[in-house]
Amino acid sequence: MAYSLTSPLDSLIWAIVGILSMLSFLGNGFITIVQGHQWLQKRKILPCDFLLTSLSTSRFMMQLNSSLNYFLNLIFLESYINSFTQALLYAIWIISNMISLWSATWLSVFYCVKVTNFANFFFLWLKPRINMLAPRLLGMSAVICSISFLPSVFEYLGQKKCGNLTGTLPGSANHSEVYSTKFIFPLQSAFAFINLTISITASIVLLISLWKHTRTLKKSGVGGKDFNTKVHFNIITQMLFYVFFYIVHISGLIIQSSDVFTLGSKKQRLLDVMVSTFPSLHSIILIWTHPRLKETVARILNIKRRI
Repeated sequence: MAYSLTSPLDSLIWAIVGILSMLSFLGNGFITIVQGHQWLQKRKILPCDFLLTSLSTSRFMMQLNSSLNYFLNLIFLESYINSFTQALLYAIWIISNMISLWSATWLSVFYCVKVTNFANFFFLWLKPRINMLAPRLLGMSAVICSISFLPSVFEYLGQKKCGNLTGTLPGSANHSEVYSTKFIFPLQSAFAFINLTISITASIVLLISLWKHTRTLKKSGVGGKDFNTKVHFNIITQMLFYVFFYIVHISGLIIQSSDVFTLGSKKQRLLDVMVSTFPSLHSIILIWTHPRLKETVARILNIKRRI
């Protein structure tokens, strides 16, 4: 079911959601192309770039999947979309969602371990091993989460087949997604809490590391800024924006799933903006804080001055 544009506010919300969706397509697609091109050129990829590429590619697939599902339901009656197509789209969305969340989480952990300067036994042991561990942790997390969601997928499809549900996939632009979200929401909430806890912990550790580093610089008379300080600031900015947008995203999903607001109401539509903000604006932050991606954007846009 599509929204009816009955007021300027409806049109504005639709425009914002459309812009955010386009930013997600362009931002994540750009990161995937640039990182993939470098991977093909060098025949190898750094662990942090692998995590970043996995993050952008999975988000691009989620956006493409949601758009495809929405237009299929818009053009065809849902009863004419066979169960195999529904199962395939649903599975792709869940797997892409899990990969994107865990990619961002382990990327935060990777940056935290690499940038911090703690003389702690655990950090000293982890630093030389994080390059090997990060991709493996991503793979294990994605597999475990995907398998955990299988019972919910089958239950959802069983209800759809019996005609008890008339909704689209989670992440689509249709508010009837609320009915389908209830099947995956408990697990989604659990994994979201784990992701958020790990990311917040990594951010706090980085902030403590930055505080100790700047204090050491001031005591030595060097001043408050050096290359290490700039790296800290760059990574912390990226991670704090991620945590902020993720909290906004999860808050929107929680309110949507609680059925607090009437389907199709303006408040429900505003939740679409909250949910869409995370994958789109975070991709822009990733580009802005990544030197090579930022330089590529400047070259494409023919910006001569330093940005």
